[in-house]
Amino acid sequence: MIDNLTVAKSAAFFTIRRNLTDRAVEDLFTTLRRSHGTTANNVFRHIRENQGDARWSAICFEYATPPAFLDPASGVKERLFGYLMLVEYQGHVAVFSSRLGLPTAFKTRHFASVEVNRMEGAIARENAIFQKMRMRNMSVSPHVMRNKTLEAPNLANVVGPAGSRRYAPQTYTVSVDGVHCTTTPSTGRIGVRSDKVGHGELIEFAETMIDALRVDPADVSPFIRTFARPMSLRDALAASQPTAIAVDTARLAAAVVGDEATIRMVHVDDEVSELSTAEFNELLGRLDQALTIEGIGKLRAAKLPDSDDEVATISLNKSRIALRSLTLGMAAAVEVETLDLALGEDPDRRPLYSYLDEEDCFIVLFDDVRLSYIDGQVFRDETMLDGGASFLPYLHPDASLQAVTDEKGTFVAGQVAFDGTSTFGAIVEHVGAEDAILICDDLGDEWADFIGIKEEAGFVQVCFYHAKHDALTLSAGSFHVAVSQAIKNLGNMMFPAERMEAKVQSWNARYNAMGQPTQIERIIRNNAGDLSAAIVRARTAPDVRRRAVIVTSSLSKQAVEDAFAAIQAGHRPTHTFVQLYWLLQSFFSACTEVGASGSIVCQP
Repeated sequence: MIDNLTVAKSAAFFTIRRNLTDRAVEDLFTTLRRSHGTTANNVFRHIRENQGDARWSAICFEYATPPAFLDPASGVKERLFGYLMLVEYQGHVAVFSSRLGLPTAFKTRHFASVEVNRMEGAIARENAIFQKMRMRNMSVSPHVMRNKTLEAPNLANVVGPAGSRRYAPQTYTVSVDGVHCTTTPSTGRIGVRSDKVGHGELIEFAETMIDALRVDPADVSPFIRTFARPMSLRDALAASQPTAIAVDTARLAAAVVGDEATIRMVHVDDEVSELSTAEFNELLGRLDQALTIEGIGKLRAAKLPDSDDEVATISLNKSRIALRSLTLGMAAAVEVETLDLALGEDPDRRPLYSYLDEEDCFIVLFDDVRLSYIDGQVFRDETMLDGGASFLPYLHPDASLQAVTDEKGTFVAGQVAFDGTSTFGAIVEHVGAEDAILICDDLGDEWADFIGIKEEAGFVQVCFYHAKHDALTLSAGSFHVAVSQAIKNLGNMMFPAERMEAKVQSWNARYNAMGQPTQIERIIRNNAGDLSAAIVRARTAPDVRRRAVIVTSSLSKQAVEDAFAAIQAGHRPTHTFVQLYWLLQSFFSACTEVGASGSIVCQP
C-alpha cells in the first residue's frame, strides 16, 4: 500500500543525535499505535528499508477519536488515518507526517535541531527572491507589534532596513530559479511547492535538501541580512548574561485557540477538565509580563520586577536555554494535552512549563542590547555594531527642554497659555512652533497631547506630539506610557472621517485642566483658514508625511551617545539602557509599519 502514498514535498529536518536501529523504529511505531488506542490496522508498515544511500521507514494506520465539535461524553468517534515516514541520510533525518507526530521522548533522544544558519544557507541563498515572511519582534515589551507577516512579489523592493532590523525571521517563502520553497528554520521544516508525489520522490526530495543542509553556509541573500542574525548560544553567553524572560503568549494562544490549534490546557485533579475561556484568558494575562533573571550559575531564577518572589527558573545549557519551572499565576496547576486524542487520554500530557520548554515558546533578553533568544535561537541585531549611528538620528535635541520642570505646568483661573517651563509650553513655543495648525488634544478622547499640521511647497506634514517630563535618566520606565499612547494612536494619524466631526467640535472648547478651568484655547494656532478643509487635505494628500513625536525632558541625546560609545569601548550597558533601547527601537519600527516616522525630541 505504500505505493498509494501521494503527498506534498514537505518535511521537518533534523540532525541525528543518536543513531536509529531497527528496534528503535519498531518501538516508535508501537508507541504511536498505542497512544492512538490501536495495535493493528496498519495500512502499511516498513522498517528501515534501503533506497540508494538512504534508509526509510513508514507507517500508516487507522484510529478513532472524538470529533472536535462534539463533547467526548457523547461517545461518538470518527475514523481517521495518519501516516509518518522517516528518511535517514548522511547523519540527518527527514520526517514526513500527517495526523501523527513524533513522541517528545523519542525526538529528544535521537534528533537535534539543524542550525539556523544552515537552514538559511540551503534556502535563503544569494539569488533567492523573498515573497512572504513572518517575523517576531525581538522585544518583550507589551507596547510593540510582536509578530507581523509581509507578502509581495519581491519583498526586497518594499521592505526597508528601518522596518526589519528589530525582527527575527520565523517563516519565509522564497523563489529560486522558479522553485518556491517555504521554511521555518526554528523547527527545521522545509516545503516545496509541487504536485503530490509518491514515497520514492519523497526520499529523493529528502536527499536533495539534506545535501544542501550539509554544505557550509555560503553567501545568503542580502535581504535576509537586514534582519537580526543568528549566532550560537555559546558565543552569546561567553560575552553576555541573560537579564529578562517572557513567555510568547501570542504563540501559546495560537496553539490553543483557532483553526490551527494543536493543544488543550487542562486541570488534573480527581479528573481531567479543560480550562474555561475565562481561566485561559486569566492565565495569559498573568504570563504576559517580563520577568527579571537573577543569579550567576547554570540554574537561574526569574522574578517579577521589584519582587523577591521566584516564579520561574531557567537552565543555561550548551546549545539551548531550558525552562525548568513556572509558577506564575495558575501556571503550576495547568497541564497540556494534544488535541489529537480525547480529553484525559494523552499519555504524554505534561506540565505547562514543559510544553513551553519543548516548543521554545519564550524570549530571553541579555545585557548586550543586540541579543535576543527567540524560538531556541540567539539572534543579534547587528545594527548595534555601528555605535548607535542608525539609532541616534531618531533623537532630536531641543535646548528649550532643559528649562522644563513639569509636564503640563500649573493652572489658575483666567490663564491663557501653558507655562513656558512645562513640556506643553515647550511644544507650543518651540517644538511645534513651525506648525501652521497646532491643537491641544489632551484629556478626553485623546489621540495625542498636541496635533500639528503644516503645508509647505505642496507637501503636508502631520505631527502627533506626546509630552513627557521626568528626571534625566537612561531608563525605559519613564517612556512606557508615552510609547504605549503613541503606538495606540498611530491609526488616528489618518484622521478617520467618521470621527472627525466630534473631534473638531471638542477642539472648539477651552482647555480644562484637572479641577481647574482655564481660558487656554485648544486650537492654539490656525494659520491655514478652514480647519475642517485642512484636515481633509491631511487625510487625502498622497504624499503626506506623518510623524509620531515623543517630546521629553527625561532624556539627553548626549547621554545616549555616551552610552553607545561605552558599548563600543567594550563596556556592558546597564539593564535599564537595554530596556530603553529595545522599547524605542520597537516604537520606531511600529511607526514604520503604518507609513509614519517616529522620533524623540529630548534635551541636548
